[in-house]
Amino acid sequence: MSQPPPEIVALQQKAGALVNAGRLPEALTVGRQILASQPERGDVHAFCGMVALRMSDPETAVEHYQAATERQPGFVEAHYNLGRALQQLGMLEEAVSAYRRAVALKRDLAPAHHNLGNVLMALERHEEAAAAYERTLELEPGAMETQRNLGLAYQKLDRLTEAEAAFRGTLALAPDWNEAHNNLTDTLLAKGEPEAAADAASAWLEAMPGSVAAMSYHCVALNELGDKERLHYWLDFEGLVRKHRFTEIPGYASLAEFNAALVEHVRNHPTLKVPPRDDPTYHHPKLHITEELLDGDKGPMATLEQMMLEAVEDYRANVSAPADHPYLAQWPERWRISAWGVVIEGEGNLAPHLHLEGYMGGCYYPQLPKEVADEDAKSGWFQLGRPPDEMPLNAEHETIEIQPQEGLMLLFPGYYYHATVPFKSAQRRVSIAFDVVADA
Repeated sequence: MSQPPPEIVALQQKAGALVNAGRLPEALTVGRQILASQPERGDVHAFCGMVALRMSDPETAVEHYQAATERQPGFVEAHYNLGRALQQLGMLEEAVSAYRRAVALKRDLAPAHHNLGNVLMALERHEEAAAAYERTLELEPGAMETQRNLGLAYQKLDRLTEAEAAFRGTLALAPDWNEAHNNLTDTLLAKGEPEAAADAASAWLEAMPGSVAAMSYHCVALNELGDKERLHYWLDFEGLVRKHRFTEIPGYASLAEFNAALVEHVRNHPTLKVPPRDDPTYHHPKLHITEELLDGDKGPMATLEQMMLEAVEDYRANVSAPADHPYLAQWPERWRISAWGVVIEGEGNLAPHLHLEGYMGGCYYPQLPKEVADEDAKSGWFQLGRPPDEMPLNAEHETIEIQPQEGLMLLFPGYYYHATVPFKSAQRRVSIAFDVVADA
Protein backbone atom coordinates (compact mmCIF):
# COMPACT_ATOMS: atom_id res chain seq x y z
CA MET A 1 0.00 0.00 0.00
CA SER A 2 1.30 3.42 -0.90
CA GLN A 3 2.00 5.97 1.80
CA PRO A 4 -1.28 7.71 2.77
CA PRO A 5 -1.47 11.46 2.28
CA PRO A 6 -0.39 13.68 5.19
CA GLU A 7 -3.95 14.58 6.20
CA ILE A 8 -4.80 10.86 6.57
CA VAL A 9 -1.64 10.24 8.57
CA ALA A 10 -2.67 13.07 10.87
CA LEU A 11 -6.14 11.55 11.31
CA GLN A 12 -4.61 8.14 12.11
CA GLN A 13 -2.40 9.70 14.74
CA LYS A 14 -5.37 11.58 16.19
CA ALA A 15 -7.48 8.42 16.31
CA GLY A 16 -4.72 6.53 18.15
CA ALA A 17 -4.28 9.36 20.64
CA LEU A 18 -8.03 9.43 21.31
CA VAL A 19 -8.04 5.69 22.05
CA ASN A 20 -5.13 6.11 24.44
CA ALA A 21 -7.03 8.90 26.17
CA GLY A 22 -10.12 6.72 26.50
CA ARG A 23 -12.19 8.97 24.22
CA LEU A 24 -13.60 6.06 22.24
CA PRO A 25 -16.64 7.60 20.50
CA GLU A 26 -14.42 10.36 19.13
CA ALA A 27 -11.85 7.80 18.01
CA LEU A 28 -14.55 5.89 16.12
CA THR A 29 -15.69 9.10 14.44
CA VAL A 30 -12.16 9.86 13.28
CA GLY A 31 -11.70 6.32 12.02
CA ARG A 32 -14.85 6.69 9.94
CA GLN A 33 -13.56 9.99 8.59
CA ILE A 34 -10.56 8.09 7.25
CA LEU A 35 -12.84 5.45 5.71
CA ALA A 36 -14.91 8.14 4.02
CA SER A 37 -11.93 8.89 1.77
CA GLN A 38 -10.24 5.45 1.89
CA PRO A 39 -13.08 2.88 2.18
CA GLU A 40 -10.85 -0.05 1.15
CA ARG A 41 -8.62 0.24 4.24
CA GLY A 42 -9.11 -3.10 6.00
CA ASP A 43 -6.78 -2.00 8.76
CA VAL A 44 -8.92 1.05 9.50
CA HIS A 45 -12.10 -1.05 9.51
CA ALA A 46 -10.38 -3.33 12.03
CA PHE A 47 -9.42 -0.29 14.09
CA CYS A 48 -13.05 0.86 14.12
CA GLY A 49 -14.14 -2.67 15.07
CA MET A 50 -11.68 -2.69 17.97
CA VAL A 51 -12.98 0.65 19.23
CA ALA A 52 -16.58 -0.54 18.94
CA LEU A 53 -15.79 -3.69 20.96
CA ARG A 54 -14.24 -1.56 23.68
CA MET A 55 -17.40 0.54 23.63
CA SER A 56 -19.48 -2.63 24.16
CA ASP A 57 -21.07 -2.15 20.73
CA PRO A 58 -20.67 -5.57 19.08
CA GLU A 59 -23.09 -4.77 16.24
CA THR A 60 -20.87 -1.94 15.00
CA ALA A 61 -17.82 -4.12 15.58
CA VAL A 62 -19.28 -6.87 13.36
CA GLU A 63 -19.97 -4.35 10.62
CA HIS A 64 -16.36 -3.16 10.57
CA TYR A 65 -14.66 -6.52 11.08
CA GLN A 66 -16.69 -8.05 8.27
CA ALA A 67 -15.59 -5.18 6.05
CA ALA A 68 -11.99 -5.75 7.14
CA THR A 69 -12.07 -9.47 6.30
CA GLU A 70 -13.72 -8.80 2.93
CA ARG A 71 -10.97 -6.37 2.01
CA GLN A 72 -8.15 -8.45 3.52
CA PRO A 73 -9.18 -12.15 3.59
CA GLY A 74 -5.89 -13.12 5.23
CA PHE A 75 -6.29 -10.68 8.12
CA VAL A 76 -6.11 -13.18 11.01
CA GLU A 77 -6.85 -10.77 13.85
CA ALA A 78 -9.91 -9.40 12.04
CA HIS A 79 -11.39 -12.91 11.70
CA TYR A 80 -10.67 -13.61 15.37
CA ASN A 81 -12.20 -10.37 16.59
CA LEU A 82 -15.17 -10.83 14.29
CA GLY A 83 -15.73 -14.11 16.12
CA ARG A 84 -15.61 -12.28 19.46
CA ALA A 85 -18.17 -9.71 18.33
CA LEU A 86 -20.48 -12.36 16.87
CA GLN A 87 -20.18 -14.36 20.08
CA GLN A 88 -21.25 -11.34 22.12
CA LEU A 89 -24.29 -10.96 19.88
CA GLY A 90 -25.24 -14.61 20.39
CA MET A 91 -24.64 -15.37 16.69
CA LEU A 92 -22.88 -18.58 17.63
CA GLU A 93 -22.81 -20.47 14.34
CA GLU A 94 -21.38 -17.40 12.64
CA ALA A 95 -18.83 -17.05 15.45
CA VAL A 96 -17.73 -20.67 14.92
CA SER A 97 -17.09 -19.91 11.25
CA ALA A 98 -15.08 -16.79 12.09
CA TYR A 99 -12.92 -18.59 14.65
CA ARG A 100 -12.35 -21.51 12.28
CA ARG A 101 -11.16 -19.09 9.59
CA ALA A 102 -8.80 -17.50 12.11
CA VAL A 103 -7.20 -20.80 13.14
CA ALA A 104 -7.00 -21.97 9.52
CA LEU A 105 -4.90 -18.91 8.81
CA LYS A 106 -2.88 -19.17 12.03
CA ARG A 107 -2.91 -22.65 13.53
CA ASP A 108 -1.15 -21.60 16.76
CA LEU A 109 -3.62 -18.83 17.69
CA ALA A 110 -4.49 -20.22 21.12
CA PRO A 111 -7.17 -17.64 22.09
CA ALA A 112 -9.13 -18.47 18.94
CA HIS A 113 -9.04 -22.20 19.74
CA HIS A 114 -10.19 -21.44 23.31
CA ASN A 115 -13.04 -19.18 22.22
CA LEU A 116 -14.04 -21.69 19.56
CA GLY A 117 -14.35 -24.29 22.31
CA ASN A 118 -16.55 -21.95 24.38
CA VAL A 119 -18.92 -21.32 21.48
CA LEU A 120 -19.10 -25.02 20.64
CA MET A 121 -19.93 -25.76 24.28
CA ALA A 122 -22.76 -23.22 24.13
CA LEU A 123 -24.00 -25.02 21.01
CA GLU A 124 -23.75 -28.36 22.88
CA ARG A 125 -21.25 -29.68 20.35
CA HIS A 126 -19.17 -31.14 23.14
CA GLU A 127 -16.90 -33.43 21.14
CA GLU A 128 -15.77 -30.55 18.94
CA ALA A 129 -15.42 -28.30 21.98
CA ALA A 130 -13.16 -30.82 23.68
CA ALA A 131 -10.96 -30.97 20.58
CA ALA A 132 -10.69 -27.17 20.52
CA TYR A 133 -9.71 -27.06 24.19
CA GLU A 134 -7.20 -29.87 23.72
CA ARG A 135 -5.56 -27.91 20.91
CA THR A 136 -5.47 -24.79 23.11
CA LEU A 137 -3.66 -26.70 25.85
CA GLU A 138 -1.15 -28.04 23.35
CA LEU A 139 -0.29 -24.41 22.62
CA GLU A 140 -0.68 -23.06 26.18
CA PRO A 141 -0.31 -25.90 28.73
CA GLY A 142 -0.85 -23.55 31.69
CA ALA A 143 -4.18 -22.10 30.52
CA MET A 144 -6.21 -22.92 33.65
CA GLU A 145 -9.57 -21.67 32.33
CA THR A 146 -9.17 -23.87 29.26
CA GLN A 147 -8.16 -26.78 31.50
CA ARG A 148 -11.38 -26.43 33.49
CA ASN A 149 -13.51 -26.00 30.39
CA LEU A 150 -12.02 -29.16 28.96
CA GLY A 151 -13.13 -30.96 32.10
CA LEU A 152 -16.65 -29.59 31.61
CA ALA A 153 -16.67 -30.86 28.02
CA TYR A 154 -15.52 -34.30 29.19
CA GLN A 155 -18.30 -34.28 31.81
CA LYS A 156 -20.88 -33.65 29.11
CA LEU A 157 -19.41 -36.53 27.10
CA ASP A 158 -19.53 -38.81 30.17
CA ARG A 159 -15.76 -39.20 29.94
CA LEU A 160 -15.53 -38.88 33.70
CA THR A 161 -12.02 -40.22 34.26
CA GLU A 162 -10.70 -37.65 31.81
CA ALA A 163 -12.86 -34.97 33.43
CA GLU A 164 -11.40 -35.83 36.83
CA ALA A 165 -7.86 -35.51 35.45
CA ALA A 166 -8.71 -32.17 33.85
CA PHE A 167 -10.14 -30.75 37.07
CA ARG A 168 -7.20 -32.02 39.13
CA GLY A 169 -4.94 -30.34 36.61
CA THR A 170 -6.91 -27.13 37.02
CA LEU A 171 -6.56 -27.23 40.79
CA ALA A 172 -2.82 -27.80 40.46
CA LEU A 173 -2.75 -24.46 38.64
CA ALA A 174 -5.35 -22.70 40.81
CA PRO A 175 -5.74 -24.39 44.24
CA ASP A 176 -8.30 -21.84 45.48
CA TRP A 177 -10.67 -21.95 42.51
CA ASN A 178 -14.08 -22.65 44.04
CA GLU A 179 -15.74 -23.80 40.82
CA ALA A 180 -12.95 -26.25 39.97
CA HIS A 181 -13.23 -27.87 43.41
CA ASN A 182 -16.98 -28.06 42.83
CA ASN A 183 -16.45 -29.69 39.42
CA LEU A 184 -14.01 -32.25 40.78
CA THR A 185 -16.27 -33.26 43.67
CA ASP A 186 -19.25 -33.47 41.32
CA THR A 187 -17.30 -35.70 38.95
CA LEU A 188 -16.23 -38.08 41.69
CA LEU A 189 -19.82 -38.32 42.93
CA ALA A 190 -20.96 -39.06 39.38
CA LYS A 191 -18.29 -41.78 39.14
CA GLY A 192 -19.77 -43.43 42.24
CA GLU A 193 -16.60 -42.87 44.28
CA PRO A 194 -17.89 -41.41 47.58
CA GLU A 195 -14.62 -41.85 49.47
CA ALA A 196 -12.69 -39.94 46.81
CA ALA A 197 -15.46 -37.33 46.74
CA ALA A 198 -15.25 -36.92 50.52
CA ASP A 199 -11.46 -36.53 50.29
CA ALA A 200 -11.87 -33.95 47.53
CA ALA A 201 -14.47 -32.05 49.56
CA SER A 202 -12.16 -32.09 52.60
CA ALA A 203 -9.30 -30.72 50.50
CA TRP A 204 -11.64 -28.05 49.15
CA LEU A 205 -12.70 -27.10 52.66
CA GLU A 206 -9.08 -26.95 53.77
CA ALA A 207 -8.16 -24.70 50.83
CA MET A 208 -11.23 -22.49 51.21
CA PRO A 209 -12.56 -22.84 54.77
CA GLY A 210 -15.06 -19.98 54.43
CA SER A 211 -16.61 -21.20 51.18
CA VAL A 212 -20.34 -21.91 51.48
CA ALA A 213 -20.11 -24.22 48.46
CA ALA A 214 -17.21 -26.14 50.04
CA MET A 215 -19.15 -26.67 53.27
CA SER A 216 -22.24 -27.77 51.34
CA TYR A 217 -20.41 -30.32 49.20
CA HIS A 218 -18.53 -31.55 52.26
CA CYS A 219 -21.91 -32.48 53.77
CA VAL A 220 -23.09 -34.12 50.55
CA ALA A 221 -19.90 -36.17 50.24
CA LEU A 222 -20.03 -37.27 53.89
CA ASN A 223 -23.62 -38.38 53.41
CA GLU A 224 -22.73 -40.38 50.30
CA LEU A 225 -19.85 -41.96 52.21
CA GLY A 226 -22.19 -42.85 55.06
CA ASP A 227 -20.11 -40.98 57.67
CA LYS A 228 -23.06 -39.97 59.86
CA GLU A 229 -20.98 -38.80 62.81
CA ARG A 230 -19.09 -36.18 60.84
CA LEU A 231 -22.18 -35.31 58.81
CA HIS A 232 -24.24 -34.55 61.92
CA TYR A 233 -21.47 -32.28 63.20
CA TRP A 234 -21.92 -30.14 60.07
CA LEU A 235 -25.61 -30.70 59.40
CA ASP A 236 -26.65 -29.90 62.96
CA PHE A 237 -30.31 -28.96 62.57
CA GLU A 238 -30.86 -28.63 66.29
CA GLY A 239 -27.80 -26.57 67.10
CA LEU A 240 -27.31 -24.42 63.98
CA VAL A 241 -30.92 -23.58 63.04
CA ARG A 242 -32.78 -20.98 65.10
CA LYS A 243 -36.31 -19.62 65.15
CA HIS A 244 -37.40 -16.17 66.26
CA ARG A 245 -41.11 -15.50 66.82
CA PHE A 246 -42.20 -11.88 66.91
CA THR A 247 -45.47 -10.72 68.45
CA GLU A 248 -44.87 -7.00 69.00
CA ILE A 249 -43.26 -4.67 66.46
CA PRO A 250 -42.03 -1.18 67.48
CA GLY A 251 -43.99 1.52 65.66
CA TYR A 252 -46.89 -0.75 64.68
CA ALA A 253 -50.14 -1.37 66.52
CA SER A 254 -49.95 -5.11 65.91
CA LEU A 255 -48.00 -7.85 64.18
CA ALA A 256 -50.81 -8.09 61.63
CA GLU A 257 -50.45 -4.41 60.74
CA PHE A 258 -46.69 -4.78 60.29
CA ASN A 259 -47.06 -7.89 58.14
CA ALA A 260 -49.70 -6.22 55.98
CA ALA A 261 -47.33 -3.29 55.40
CA LEU A 262 -44.56 -5.67 54.38
CA VAL A 263 -46.84 -7.56 51.97
CA GLU A 264 -47.99 -4.33 50.35
CA HIS A 265 -44.39 -3.12 50.07
CA VAL A 266 -43.25 -6.37 48.40
CA ARG A 267 -46.23 -6.69 46.06
CA ASN A 268 -45.87 -3.07 44.90
CA HIS A 269 -42.08 -3.18 44.61
CA PRO A 270 -41.06 -2.07 41.10
CA THR A 271 -38.66 -5.00 40.68
CA LEU A 272 -41.13 -7.80 41.51
CA LYS A 273 -41.29 -10.20 38.55
CA VAL A 274 -41.03 -13.81 37.43
CA PRO A 275 -37.31 -14.36 36.71
CA PRO A 276 -36.40 -15.38 33.14
CA ARG A 277 -36.21 -19.12 32.56
CA ASP A 278 -32.43 -18.97 32.11
CA ASP A 279 -32.00 -17.16 35.42
CA PRO A 280 -30.69 -19.31 38.31
CA THR A 281 -33.49 -17.94 40.52
CA TYR A 282 -36.23 -19.21 38.20
CA HIS A 283 -38.30 -22.08 39.60
CA HIS A 284 -41.79 -21.87 38.06
CA PRO A 285 -44.15 -19.27 36.48
CA LYS A 286 -46.10 -18.62 39.70
CA LEU A 287 -42.96 -17.50 41.55
CA HIS A 288 -42.26 -13.76 41.67
CA ILE A 289 -39.08 -12.34 43.19
CA THR A 290 -37.96 -8.77 43.87
CA GLU A 291 -34.47 -7.39 43.70
CA GLU A 292 -32.80 -5.82 46.75
CA LEU A 293 -35.32 -4.55 49.32
CA LEU A 294 -32.80 -2.68 51.45
CA ASP A 295 -31.94 -0.07 48.82
CA GLY A 296 -33.86 3.11 48.16
CA ASP A 297 -37.18 3.63 49.98
CA LYS A 298 -37.17 0.83 52.54
CA GLY A 299 -40.60 1.54 54.00
CA PRO A 300 -41.43 -1.16 56.58
CA MET A 301 -38.27 -3.01 55.53
CA ALA A 302 -36.29 -0.56 57.67
CA THR A 303 -37.94 -2.06 60.74
CA LEU A 304 -37.49 -5.62 59.49
CA GLU A 305 -33.84 -4.91 58.72
CA GLN A 306 -33.25 -3.95 62.34
CA MET A 307 -35.06 -7.13 63.43
CA MET A 308 -32.82 -9.17 61.14
CA LEU A 309 -29.64 -7.56 62.46
CA GLU A 310 -30.66 -8.17 66.07
CA ALA A 311 -31.64 -11.77 65.30
CA VAL A 312 -28.28 -12.47 63.65
CA GLU A 313 -26.37 -11.05 66.60
CA ASP A 314 -28.53 -13.09 68.98
CA TYR A 315 -27.79 -16.19 66.90
CA ARG A 316 -24.05 -15.63 67.17
CA ALA A 317 -24.27 -15.02 70.92
CA ASN A 318 -26.56 -17.92 71.80
CA VAL A 319 -26.22 -20.64 69.15
CA SER A 320 -25.80 -24.01 70.85
CA ALA A 321 -23.06 -25.32 68.54
CA PRO A 322 -19.44 -25.18 69.80
CA ALA A 323 -17.78 -21.79 69.35
CA ASP A 324 -14.93 -23.45 67.43
CA HIS A 325 -17.30 -25.05 64.94
CA PRO A 326 -15.74 -24.27 61.52
CA TYR A 327 -18.88 -22.48 60.36
CA LEU A 328 -18.90 -20.12 63.33
CA ALA A 329 -15.11 -19.75 63.35
CA GLN A 330 -15.08 -18.54 59.73
CA TRP A 331 -17.75 -15.88 60.24
CA PRO A 332 -16.87 -12.86 58.03
CA GLU A 333 -15.22 -9.97 59.82
CA ARG A 334 -17.46 -7.46 58.09
CA TRP A 335 -20.93 -8.26 56.85
CA ARG A 336 -24.24 -6.80 55.80
CA ILE A 337 -27.81 -7.95 55.21
CA SER A 338 -29.24 -8.44 51.72
CA ALA A 339 -32.99 -9.07 51.42
CA TRP A 340 -35.55 -9.76 48.71
CA GLY A 341 -39.24 -10.61 48.52
CA VAL A 342 -40.68 -13.93 47.32
CA VAL A 343 -44.32 -14.19 46.25
CA ILE A 344 -45.88 -17.52 45.26
CA GLU A 345 -49.32 -17.11 43.72
CA GLY A 346 -51.63 -20.05 44.39
CA GLU A 347 -49.27 -22.95 43.87
CA GLY A 348 -45.65 -23.87 43.44
CA ASN A 349 -42.49 -24.36 45.38
CA LEU A 350 -38.86 -23.38 45.63
CA ALA A 351 -36.50 -26.13 44.49
CA PRO A 352 -33.49 -26.97 46.72
CA HIS A 353 -30.81 -24.32 46.31
CA LEU A 354 -28.04 -22.31 47.95
CA HIS A 355 -27.19 -18.62 47.89
CA LEU A 356 -23.44 -18.79 47.34
CA GLU A 357 -22.97 -15.19 48.45
CA GLY A 358 -24.87 -15.79 51.69
CA TYR A 359 -22.84 -16.95 54.68
CA MET A 360 -26.05 -17.22 56.67
CA GLY A 361 -29.55 -17.57 55.25
CA GLY A 362 -32.79 -16.37 56.72
CA CYS A 363 -36.48 -16.00 56.05
CA TYR A 364 -39.39 -14.03 57.51
CA TYR A 365 -43.07 -14.82 56.83
CA PRO A 366 -45.60 -11.96 56.62
CA GLN A 367 -48.36 -13.87 54.73
CA LEU A 368 -49.13 -17.58 54.43
CA PRO A 369 -51.88 -19.72 52.91
CA LYS A 370 -54.05 -21.76 55.26
CA GLU A 371 -52.60 -25.00 53.85
CA VAL A 372 -49.39 -24.59 55.89
CA ALA A 373 -51.40 -25.47 59.00
CA ASP A 374 -51.70 -29.10 57.80
CA GLU A 375 -49.01 -30.88 59.81
CA ASP A 376 -49.45 -34.11 57.87
CA ALA A 377 -49.12 -32.78 54.30
CA LYS A 378 -46.56 -30.09 55.23
CA SER A 379 -47.62 -28.15 52.13
CA GLY A 380 -45.62 -24.95 51.73
CA TRP A 381 -43.30 -25.81 54.62
CA PHE A 382 -39.66 -24.80 54.67
CA GLN A 383 -37.27 -27.70 54.11
CA LEU A 384 -33.58 -27.89 54.97
CA GLY A 385 -31.00 -30.49 53.94
CA ARG A 386 -32.15 -31.92 50.60
CA PRO A 387 -29.71 -31.36 47.70
CA PRO A 388 -31.03 -30.63 44.19
CA ASP A 389 -32.45 -33.61 42.32
CA GLU A 390 -29.98 -33.16 39.47
CA MET A 391 -26.97 -33.92 41.68
CA PRO A 392 -25.56 -37.43 40.99
CA LEU A 393 -26.33 -38.91 44.42
CA ASN A 394 -27.32 -42.34 45.68
CA ALA A 395 -27.83 -42.01 49.43
CA GLU A 396 -30.96 -40.55 50.98
CA HIS A 397 -30.23 -37.22 52.63
CA GLU A 398 -31.50 -36.22 56.06
CA THR A 399 -33.90 -33.28 56.06
CA ILE A 400 -36.11 -31.30 58.40
CA GLU A 401 -39.33 -29.50 57.54
CA ILE A 402 -40.23 -26.38 59.49
CA GLN A 403 -43.79 -25.10 59.65
CA PRO A 404 -43.92 -21.42 58.60
CA GLN A 405 -45.91 -19.02 60.77
CA GLU A 406 -46.71 -15.38 60.22
CA GLY A 407 -44.22 -13.45 62.34
CA LEU A 408 -41.64 -16.26 62.32
CA MET A 409 -38.03 -15.61 61.34
CA LEU A 410 -35.69 -18.53 60.56
CA LEU A 411 -31.90 -18.43 60.57
CA PHE A 412 -29.69 -21.21 59.19
CA PRO A 413 -26.16 -21.73 57.85
CA GLY A 414 -25.76 -20.64 54.26
CA TYR A 415 -24.38 -24.03 53.27
CA TYR A 416 -27.67 -25.79 54.10
CA TYR A 417 -29.66 -26.55 50.96
CA HIS A 418 -33.15 -25.17 51.45
CA ALA A 419 -36.45 -25.46 49.61
CA THR A 420 -40.20 -24.98 49.92
CA VAL A 421 -42.41 -28.06 49.93
CA PRO A 422 -44.82 -27.90 46.94
CA PHE A 423 -48.34 -26.72 47.67
CA LYS A 424 -51.59 -25.66 46.04
CA SER A 425 -53.79 -22.98 47.46
CA ALA A 426 -56.23 -20.25 46.54
CA GLN A 427 -54.16 -17.96 48.75
CA ARG A 428 -50.85 -16.19 48.36
CA ARG A 429 -47.61 -17.10 50.12
CA VAL A 430 -45.27 -14.16 50.78
CA SER A 431 -41.86 -14.46 52.40
CA ILE A 432 -38.86 -12.19 52.72
CA ALA A 433 -35.57 -14.01 52.27
CA PHE A 434 -32.28 -12.56 53.43
CA ASP A 435 -28.60 -13.36 53.58
CA VAL A 436 -25.65 -12.36 55.70
CA VAL A 437 -23.18 -11.30 53.00
CA ALA A 438 -19.46 -10.77 53.55
CA ASP A 439 -18.64 -7.10 53.02
CA ALA A 440 -15.16 -6.22 51.78
